Amino acid sequence: MPVRNMLFALLLGLILPAPGVRAAEPAGKVVRLQGGAEARQDDASRVLAAGDPVRAGETLRTGPGSRLLVLFADGMELTLSDGAEMTVAAFDWDARQAAGKAELTLGRGSFLLRTGAVGKLPDHPLTVRTPLASVGVRGTQFWGGPLDAPLSVLLIEGRVVVSSPTGSVELGTPGEGTSVTEPGATPLPPTFWGEQRIQRAFATVGFEN
Repeated sequence: MPVRNMLFALLLGLILPAPGVRAAEPAGKVVRLQGGAEARQDDASRVLAAGDPVRAGETLRTGPGSRLLVLFADGMELTLSDGAEMTVAAFDWDARQAAGKAELTLGRGSFLLRTGAVGKLPDHPLTVRTPLASVGVRGTQFWGGPLDAPLSVLLIEGRVVVSSPTGSVELGTPGEGTSVTEPGATPLPPTFWGEQRIQRAFATVGFEN
């Protein structure tokens, strides 16, 4: 089976986002939730439920055994694993002007990201930052999190550039991945992940049926 087809077959079997759901202002909304999750900003926190809004500046946190799927106003989809923490550091999308920007900051856990309109803009104004490296998004779908290394990144579709203070690598073929082994380390050269490792990555963000 071609690598691209295998990736999508595995993904579809694990994650089934609700169809036909539209994002709510100002940034997006929860479209699927398994277990418990909360949104925190400054000293305030709120328990999340399906349909709740997600705002720029909030930190999203998931509990043990939980999964969280957020649909943003530009069509971007973010899925978080259990025990994850992701901050919506910035999000802005003006559909009439076809302009915007977005920045997500991973504190811990794993995630799956499918870009929307912001991630496909010519100047690539979408970045995902992690404690070990940042990921420059080029209209794509990819997974990131700890897997056989403190940080690993798997490309599902499109292209990403994974950068640390000491260097960067580009992933441009579905099934390619890289890892950062420790703080300050350069991302490892891209390699193709086997089906077993890909399944392990997808399992961290897959919802129970």
